[in-house]
Amino acid sequence: MGVLSRQLWVVLLLGLLIQVFPVSVHAFGWFTVPDKAHAVLSLGADLDPARALDPNEVDILVWNTYKAKNPSWSADYAFLSLDKEIVVLQEAFLNAPMKEAFENQDTFHYKMATSFVYKKSKIPTGTATGATVYPVKHYYKKTRDVEIIGLTPKALMFTEYPLRGRGDTLLVINIHALNSVPAFILKRHLEDGAVEIAKHHGPVIFAGDFNTWSSLKIKTMRKVMNTVGMSEVQFPNGGERMRASITNKIIDYIFVRGLEASDSWVWGNLQGADHKAMTVRLKVK
Repeated sequence: MGVLSRQLWVVLLLGLLIQVFPVSVHAFGWFTVPDKAHAVLSLGADLDPARALDPNEVDILVWNTYKAKNPSWSADYAFLSLDKEIVVLQEAFLNAPMKEAFENQDTFHYKMATSFVYKKSKIPTGTATGATVYPVKHYYKKTRDVEIIGLTPKALMFTEYPLRGRGDTLLVINIHALNSVPAFILKRHLEDGAVEIAKHHGPVIFAGDFNTWSSLKIKTMRKVMNTVGMSEVQFPNGGERMRASITNKIIDYIFVRGLEASDSWVWGNLQGADHKAMTVRLKVK
């Protein structure tokens, strides 16, 4: 066995030990994990509480923002979000550009599930979902597991939105999946969302960065989605989506249930983040 192979096995063994025997991640010094009472942040506009989504047209944006590091992020986000009803963002990071984009808009109200907070900068990061209507319900689920590299958890953001003229709601699940973990850990993360889908009686969107960098992870993702009746949104230029650097596997997806998809597109020409933004128009069936 070569040196590289031995190192890989050591990393995998360490990762499995971390999952089986959880550590206090706070002890590692560079981040903190907020408690349940402080994990979900509310940002953005004060909206008319009586407003509801039009079930015949819900335009959404899904994008891993790369923490708004790229110089063109603010301009690209303003363009991409201009005519959307829902935005589903991963690597939300409340630095100056992103906080300004969230707070200075009069369009969206955001709910952000904090995965962790950087100790040095005090800046939270996580998954943020914004909409042109208030959610009738929102909650989050922190992962039971942590990254092998970095020991950080992730958080699913759940928001439910009213639909005009209907008694049901639209459930939106925003995921930035654990990355440096094996497929069976990803499955546990996905199942945290799937159990809520199974309980929900209205249409559902499950979207984001699934970190499916292996064939096994892609197979696992599709199997979990299939068990709860979710369908994958197809893109005419889907090959332009973000791919894992080593395996070249696509990692960004949108799944829906009870919705018809049209006008799907990957904005491969925009450089506001390393991931390419995905947009789609949805109609409740």
